[in-house]
Amino acid sequence: MKKVVAGCIDLMLEFASVTELDKYIATIESKKQAYTIVERKELPGDRVMIRIHRQYNKSPFPTTEGGEN
Repeated sequence: MKKVVAGCIDLMLEFASVTELDKYIATIESKKQAYTIVERKELPGDRVMIRIHRQYNKSPFPTTEGGEN
C-alpha cells in the first residue's frame, strides 16, 4: 500500500503584470494552500515569470527540496 508522505506541484508561470501575479498569490492564500516561490524573473514589458512549488490537494507540503518532511 502506498502513502503520500508529502507532495507539491512544480510550476513555471508567466504573468502579464505584477498585479496579475499578486491576484494569483491571493487566490492560493485564500484557499489556504502552502506554496514557495522558488525563482522570480522580471521580463521585458512588465511581465513576470515565477517558478512555484504549490501544495498538491490536501497532501502535506514538503519542507525541504528533497521532499522530506
